[in-house]
Amino acid sequence: MTGLFSKKPTVCAVCGKQTKHAHKPKREWGISGRLCGDCHVDKTKAYYDSMTQQACVTCGQVRHIHDLWEPHWKWNMEGLLCKSCFDKKGQDFENARTRCALCGTKMGFIRYNPKPKWKVTGQLCKECWDSQKRQNG
Repeated sequence: MTGLFSKKPTVCAVCGKQTKHAHKPKREWGISGRLCGDCHVDKTKAYYDSMTQQACVTCGQVRHIHDLWEPHWKWNMEGLLCKSCFDKKGQDFENARTRCALCGTKMGFIRYNPKPKWKVTGQLCKECWDSQKRQNG
């Protein structure tokens, strides 16, 4: 048993080296026993690196949090995106906002919202709205 002022050397639980100054590992690391200084520093770096990394919501690529982008509030999504997925999502959102959901033509100032029973996502131009109205009522 090692006390606070004990001079007895202890054995590191990871590498097996004897050390006079043993460090207590964090509970999250799942290590029983004491660590030498080198192993404690290595485990601390690995733990905090894993805390600062996150996966992109779209592609799942793991990156540092400072390399990820937060999505716009208009997109109605949670999580962080990598730069390429952020740009792609922005372009897709802009296309969905400016083009007809059925025919893909560029819409002007006047846009038409489909009725919920039509099960169409996005907005429609006048011609597509009229044709859906004739078909589905």
